[in-house]
Amino acid sequence: MDSKDDSLNTGDSLVKMVEYALLYDFYGALLKDKNRSIFEDYMFNDMTLSEVACETGITRQGVRDVVNRSKLRLEEFEKRLGLVKRFNKVRESAADMKKELSGIKECLEVFNSSYPDDRDIIKKIDGHINNIDSITDDILDEF
Repeated sequence: MDSKDDSLNTGDSLVKMVEYALLYDFYGALLKDKNRSIFEDYMFNDMTLSEVACETGITRQGVRDVVNRSKLRLEEFEKRLGLVKRFNKVRESAADMKKELSGIKECLEVFNSSYPDDRDIIKKIDGHINNIDSITDDILDEF
């Protein structure tokens, strides 16, 4: 049994694997069916080049070529469409929003202890904060 491709044996292999998984999530359906199957087997199903070659009836080098071309295609789709970049920006913004909401809640707790007569308005504000927090969670879950 042969080892994984050298590009996946480097120290940053996990980072690259995650990058390609994300690119694949967004653009994998745009690859040809056979290329998609080979790419999945090699990249995500932990099969070696030889195993994929045996299963598909093409050479080991042919598998390597399909995998490398698929990687290039996924990167090309991202350069043109930028969906992963936008996705990451939305996730970062949502995470920032959650931090800000946490800060507002802390201020509201201080306000609540200082102004006990204003509990009704504090409850309303807290409800709105919780709603925004929930909507933010929903946005993150959608991705």
